[in-house]
Amino acid sequence: MSEEARRLAESGDYRGLALLCLKALDSSDWDEAWAKASELAERTREYVILKFLAAAYALTNDRIYSLLTESGREFLARDLAVCIDKVKQLLGLHPL
Repeated sequence: MSEEARRLAESGDYRGLALLCLKALDSSDWDEAWAKASELAERTREYVILKFLAAAYALTNDRIYSLLTESGREFLARDLAVCIDKVKQLLGLHPL
């Protein structure tokens, strides 16, 4: 896990952690991130990236975030560190 991801996770900044997924995909918004993640998933057959991105989106959406319990937020956030590392690894092997 990157140092930044670890710091955000430890401080409970799940939204900040989720936004690292956008950064890992070099995307400025969710539409661009979904397009890039979909292309990367197709190239690599690592479709789990899309599940991770859905969790990240949920944690940055104010309406969804407010409906989640703290335990639910923690559960979704746990996968995000894996997502960030996996995306970086795959992009290193399969640049978009």
